[in-house]
Amino acid sequence: MVFAFGLLIGPIGYYIRSRMPETPEFLKIKITRTPVHDVVVKQWDRLLLTTGAVVASTAAQYIIVYMPTYAIRQLGLSASVGFTVGVAAAALQTVVVPFVGIWADKIGQSRIMIGSALLFFLTATPAFWLVAGSPNWAVLMAMVCWLSLLKSFYSGALPSLMAVIFPAQTRVTGLSLSYNIAVPIFGGFAPFFAALLITLTGSNLAPSYYLALSGLLSLVSVLVLRRRFKLR
Repeated sequence: MVFAFGLLIGPIGYYIRSRMPETPEFLKIKITRTPVHDVVVKQWDRLLLTTGAVVASTAAQYIIVYMPTYAIRQLGLSASVGFTVGVAAAALQTVVVPFVGIWADKIGQSRIMIGSALLFFLTATPAFWLVAGSPNWAVLMAMVCWLSLLKSFYSGALPSLMAVIFPAQTRVTGLSLSYNIAVPIFGGFAPFFAALLITLTGSNLAPSYYLALSGLLSLVSVLVLRRRFKLR
């Protein structure tokens, strides 16, 4: 049902895009007839690093989506608490992300993303430890809102960083491939990995390990991108 409603935005997006003037940068480029080949073969390093940069954002989002299930099954909280926390997380991101995007244009995307990824790595396990030790709605709300805030800062700066990595000729292809490689693997399987880690380790903290490692992977990717492409 969610995806069915999501399809409704397609015609609206097409209508808006078909009536927007093209940017001067795209009007000047020589169109390539092999964008996928160019990205995969000639710009594979950009593709790999940009995919790595997406990991923290998508892993965090799907771990947050998994939190109602985690709250019910692992913490023994009620379904209403779990889903209320999920709605609060979504509302927080809706408010914060646009302002982060504006801020990123002023101070640079990589600075915000590096700070957010580092905090994912450093605080994911303590956050889960805190809620596992005190499994109540207030602590769970604080923990999920903290993760949502970090996710908002990271993802608010991510799209514009991805756009500057690829040249205009292959920008759309590069963005599409890097995003659609990272999201199914590191995001779509995040709840599965979280549940598997809990089963294997017997620890309620296990999902935090996945989130922390995702943050570390993206931190390294963004640091390399920042140095190679002289990003702010």
